[in-house]
Amino acid sequence: MSSKILMPALSPTMSEGAINKWLVKIGDNVKAGDIIAEIETDKATMEVESVDEGKITHLLEENPNIQVPVNSVIAIIDGKESDSLEVNSLTKDMVKDEIKSEDKQVSKSNEKQDTKKDIVTDTSNTKIKASPLVKKISNDQNIDLNKINGSGPDGRIIKRDIESNAALKISSEQKISQDFIVPSMMRKVIAKRTTDAKQQIPHFYLTIESNVDKLIDLRKKINENNSIKISFNDLIVKALGMAMKKNPNTNVYWQDNKIYQLQDVDVSVAVAIDEGLITPIIKAVNSKGLNEISLEIRELAKLAKTNSLTPKQYTGGSITVSNLGMFGISEFAAIISPPQASILAVGKIIKKPIIQNDSVNVGNILKSTLSADHRVLDGAVAGKLLKDFNDIIEDPFEIWMNSNDMEVI
Repeated sequence: MSSKILMPALSPTMSEGAINKWLVKIGDNVKAGDIIAEIETDKATMEVESVDEGKITHLLEENPNIQVPVNSVIAIIDGKESDSLEVNSLTKDMVKDEIKSEDKQVSKSNEKQDTKKDIVTDTSNTKIKASPLVKKISNDQNIDLNKINGSGPDGRIIKRDIESNAALKISSEQKISQDFIVPSMMRKVIAKRTTDAKQQIPHFYLTIESNVDKLIDLRKKINENNSIKISFNDLIVKALGMAMKKNPNTNVYWQDNKIYQLQDVDVSVAVAIDEGLITPIIKAVNSKGLNEISLEIRELAKLAKTNSLTPKQYTGGSITVSNLGMFGISEFAAIISPPQASILAVGKIIKKPIIQNDSVNVGNILKSTLSADHRVLDGAVAGKLLKDFNDIIEDPFEIWMNSNDMEVI
C-alpha cells in the first residue's frame, strides 16, 4: 500500500516551503523517523522525517526557488507507476487561477486596444505555449520567449516565469538596468509581516537617554573576574527582563480582539542573517543569571546563522531587543514583531557633555526607543516600563544582585 509524504507545517506562520535538498533518492528504502529532506521554511531550514517505511518511488523535484504549499504531496512510498508528482492538485488549482487572472487582464487590455488605431501586432510568439498576457508582455517589452522555460501545465509560459527570469531582456528604448533579485522565502515573509505589523498595529514611540557610566564600570569589573565575557547586549537583555517583571501589565499581547497575559518574561534578541532578520528567544529571563543569558544568546545566534533554529526557539516572546549600536547607529525606532506588544531599539553609547550639580561633565549616553502597541499599552504604562529600564541600567548593581550565577566581583 502506498504512503504519501506531505509538505509539513513546520512553524505557525508557514503556509508553503521549498525543498532545498533530498537526502534520499528513488529506490531507497526508508523507515519511519528517517531524515529524508531539508525544507526551507519562512524562518529556517529544517529536516523532514519519513512517516512510514518502504521504498521511495516518487520525489518532487528539489528547487529552493519553488514554493510548495503546506499539505501538498512531495514524495510517495511504494507508489504505483501511474502516480505522478509533476503538478499536485493544489498547485494545479493555483496555476489555473493564475491563467484565469491573466486571461481576464488580457481581455480588459484588448477591449481598450480595440478603440485605438495603427496598432502593430508581433506574431513571432504565436507558436509558443504561453498565456495571452505573457505574449502581450513579450511583444511590448521585446522579450524572446524561446529563452524562457515555462512552469505552467505542459510547459506553458505564465506571467511569473517572466518575472522570475533573471535574463529578462528589456526593450531597446530602455537603456537603464532592469536586473532584479528573486527574494527568498524568508525575505517574502519578512516583507509581509512587517507590512502587516505597520498597517495593523497602532505604533507609538518613546525615547529615553541613559547615563551608562556605572553600567560600563560594572561590565568591566564582571569581565575581570568572570570566566564568561559579558557583552553590553547581555546586560541590556537582563535589565529589560527585570524591568518587565516589575511591570507585568506590559507582558501582554493582543490577538483576536483579546488581551493575553504572559507569566514569564521571554526576551527575543534580533539576529541579522544573510536572508534577513530572525529573533530567537531567551526564555524566562527574569529567572536567569547573566552567565546563563550570555551563553544562551551566543548559542541561539549560532543556530540562527546556520538556519538551525526550531520553531519553539523563535515563536512567541514577550518583547524584542534590537541593538544596532555596533553599526554606529545612535538612535532608531523598530517595527513590533507580532504577537508581541513592544520592541526596544538600542543605539550606540556616545560620550556627551552632561550637567551634574551645575557643572558640565562628560558622560556615556545610551539612547533607547520603545515601540509600543497602543491597543494594549498606553503611554503611561509604556513610559513606566522604559523608566524602570533606565533606572536599572543607570544604577546597575541590581543586575548583578539578580544574577545568581555570577562570580564575586
